[in-house]
Amino acid sequence: MHSDVEKLHEACLRDLGDPQRWFSPLGYPESLALCVIDSIYSTGAQRASVEKIIARYRGYRAAQGADADTDGVVELLENIVELGGPDSWATQIGNRRPTSTMANAPLKSIAVKQVAEALVALDVRTSADLRALVEEDDRRDQVAKAWCAVPGQRSGVTWEYTLKLTQIPGARAGRVVASYVTRQIGAVSAECAAEMVREVAVSAGWNAFALDHAIWRFESGRPHQRDLAS
Repeated sequence: MHSDVEKLHEACLRDLGDPQRWFSPLGYPESLALCVIDSIYSTGAQRASVEKIIARYRGYRAAQGADADTDGVVELLENIVELGGPDSWATQIGNRRPTSTMANAPLKSIAVKQVAEALVALDVRTSADLRALVEEDDRRDQVAKAWCAVPGQRSGVTWEYTLKLTQIPGARAGRVVASYVTRQIGAVSAECAAEMVREVAVSAGWNAFALDHAIWRFESGRPHQRDLAS
């Protein structure tokens, strides 16, 4: 095993605990709509509150005879319009949390709408469209820049989280995971960090998505070991 891979493997064993107790990676691989909603509402929020929003959206779409788990951002925008715009959508589907603690910060529902509009403008309507960006650095960077230009999204955390929720194989490591890898083996690019995580997963017989998610939870200060059912 490569020395850097060994170092990262040892760090994961030390920091992440029993792989059987890692949280399963969240995701909606066929629903870009749910990825957008979850990522934007997840910042600074309890997971339970995000799950309630996802459940309300799914319930509304099911009542229409549709499947939220295959919705793209076009369907999401149509849903927002149907419910009277982002303010009304926040009351009926989302919640009224703002995008930040700054005075007069817009609601997260407005960020959901603006992100969806930015994606449509760049011909990214579905999870499949987003996956296609993995091999197109220029377009991926363009989409990331447009996403991060939306109020409250500048840090890129929600963009990185959306990539995880979409479960894009081969994506560059997000900022949080890359930071962890850098602390263990020295400065590396996001692409290199992702490759190192994959190599550790392969050598240890772990699921690469699960390892990435466990690192992300640990580095973010979130619980990374769940209770096992007795």
